[in-house]
Amino acid sequence: MAGMPHAVLTRDPADAQGYAAALAPLGLDVVALPVTRIAPAADPDALRRAVAAGGYAAIVIASPRAAHELARARDAAGAELPEVWAVGAATKRALAIAHIAATHPDGVASGAELARRVVAAAHVAGKRVLVPRAEDGRPEPAAILRAAGALVDDVVAYRTVATPADDPALAPGCALLRARAAAVVCVFAPSQVAALAALVDVRALGCPVAVIGDTTADAARAAGIPAASLAVAAAPTPEGIANAVAAVYRSPS
Repeated sequence: MAGMPHAVLTRDPADAQGYAAALAPLGLDVVALPVTRIAPAADPDALRRAVAAGGYAAIVIASPRAAHELARARDAAGAELPEVWAVGAATKRALAIAHIAATHPDGVASGAELARRVVAAAHVAGKRVLVPRAEDGRPEPAAILRAAGALVDDVVAYRTVATPADDPALAPGCALLRARAAAVVCVFAPSQVAALAALVDVRALGCPVAVIGDTTADAARAAGIPAASLAVAAAPTPEGIANAVAAVYRSPS
């Protein structure tokens, strides 16, 4: 693995492409380490039933995968959607691909912030709001909406599970980390922190760790990643991660 220094990203290779482009100006070659994968919800039909039943004033979407599952449920139900609120550039792209119009408030970087914007703008008290999420998704958006008087249907639309340790897709990235040969590691979710920690000793990576946001940073510190080695992206985008990496990584050239 000689050549350019390597940035190990805990993402699927296809999902890592945008980050690879953002990190290339730093002289970093990206190695994908897909430590988690998506699995169906325990009740894979729950979101379709909710969409088919209708009656919602709004739908709140906080991840690209939730956007994908919403589109799948809409198509299966053959139903029209109410106003959709969404956070993040990747989620915006996923909804656009599915031809789902959505409101994307400026300056919002988390599901909790999105829920606060919905509360401020949509007057949700007494109204039904649908929140599709991962099984281990953050509870704050639904809690914020309920506190404002919304009648929230908090539907598990998918699960995030650890990739089996013997999956060949993990081998290149794990080899770099176990040899302490990575220049930087980039992590994008608390579930990825846990999955990474099951594969390698995250307390001794020997390089900086850039994370997508504060929630992932909290999980990283709890897993034993030294706080001094952490850099937190100011925005959950490829550019945000690249800026975080630039703050802690120094090219050897």
